[in-house]
Amino acid sequence: MKHAIRSIAFAAALLLPAFATAQSSERAAVDRAMQTMMRAFETGDANLAFEVLRKDGVVLGYSTSKGQVVVQTGEEWAKGFPGKPADDEAQRKRSYEIVDVTENAAVVKVKLDYPAWEGLDYLALSKIDGKWMIVSKSWSGRRKQAP
Repeated sequence: MKHAIRSIAFAAALLLPAFATAQSSERAAVDRAMQTMMRAFETGDANLAFEVLRKDGVVLGYSTSKGQVVVQTGEEWAKGFPGKPADDEAQRKRSYEIVDVTENAAVVKVKLDYPAWEGLDYLALSKIDGKWMIVSKSWSGRRKQAP
């Protein structure tokens, strides 16, 4: 019995580094996808966003100004990208945290702090044909009060 437990522990010890390396590799790939998305935000470039955002993805959030849930495709949402940096881009702050990564799915939390807006996005990514893509975005936020 002790021999069997040692054998299982030894096998697990051998597999753990391979699993950790694979996990680290997937996390790095998700990070690269997110860096691309952050550059798309900074530059206002929808084409850059579409490198990691599925056009048929789902964007969903509650609009307090409209008093309703807003649902769009990724393509519809990206129409809001102006093709150039926002006038107040230098004052905009964005950060993200990779919350979880599995073999084919990931969740990322994005914090947005703009001069007139603050919000959170939760992005779901799927590994599709070997490439990490944003398949959904759930957002919440609010307009900031003028000082």
